[in-house]
Order: sequence, then C-alpha cells, then structure tokens
Amino acid sequence: MITAGYVMLVLAGMGFGYRLLAGPSLTDRVVGLDGLLIVGVSVVVLRAMQTGEGAFLPAAVVVTLVGFVSTAVVARFIEGRGR
Repeated sequence: MITAGYVMLVLAGMGFGYRLLAGPSLTDRVVGLDGLLIVGVSVVVLRAMQTGEGAFLPAAVVVTLVGFVSTAVVARFIEGRGR
C-alpha cells in the first residue's frame, strides 16, 4: 500500500513538474511549484508512516505553512500586476 502511495506521488510530481516548466503564465508556474511542495511534504509524511518515526513531521508542518504564505504573496503580486 505504501508503494502505491509512492508511485502516485511520483506521477503527481511529474505532472506538477511539467506544469512548472511548461506553464505559459505565472499562475500556472505558481500552481506547479505549490503542487511540488505538497508532493514533497506528502513524501515526508508517507515515509514517517512507513517507518513509524515522526521526527520530520514538525518540519513538514513548517514547510507547509511557508508554502501557504508564499503562495498568498505571489497571488497578491499577480493581482496587483493587472492595474
């Protein structure tokens, strides 16, 4: 079951990586980067589930919060660029 989770995360990572590299707009690139961040945190959480050690889970929470704030900042930048 854990292996299926890793396979799905690799597929999602490839999809988000494509969106990051090929996205024609800044919004597409932000979505790709945010998706890759979520995939990375999901890998850490899946690894913690597999090993039973939760040492990196606080770091995963911090990375998720930083990703949320950075996405909000970029969204505000994109919104203000239209004026």
